[in-house]
Amino acid sequence: MPTRNIFRKSGTAFIKNSPNSIGIQFDTAKNQFTYLDGDDATLKSLLAAPAPDAAWTAATLTLTAAMNGKTHVATLGSGTSTATLPLAATYPGYRATFICGSAAGEILINPNAADQISAKGLVDHSTSVKPTAGTGIKNTAATNVLGDHITLISDGVNTWHEVSGAGIWATQP
Repeated sequence: MPTRNIFRKSGTAFIKNSPNSIGIQFDTAKNQFTYLDGDDATLKSLLAAPAPDAAWTAATLTLTAAMNGKTHVATLGSGTSTATLPLAATYPGYRATFICGSAAGEILINPNAADQISAKGLVDHSTSVKPTAGTGIKNTAATNVLGDHITLISDGVNTWHEVSGAGIWATQP
């Protein structure tokens, strides 16, 4: 995992994300930060508030850095809404919430090929679900109800952990 250090040099704050440095300077005239070096989009996504919640209407969804903290409401009327999580090691603490917005469809959440998902499988959380690396978990149309949900958080190594949830989630067949 990259090392992050913040230090100050001549009125400019630098975030050092080894091996790269990104400089930030506060512009008092504009009352805002100015980005001096590095990748503007990456830095802005790290400093920005999570993206707003939105309906997820497509059959597939690939999560990006900008979607950290976002709630994805699967509203596909039939078939499977498939979400692909980013690499857990790339985004420690990344949080994603998925909600069943249509009981006629189902939700499949796939990790990166090197990652695992660790969750509880039943409504009463009496069963653990931890498929092999690269295998997803599913909230099937046969057992789901409107409002089933799961929130996963990256450990920054190779696992996505359930931090809250309701409904029946099983290993993808």
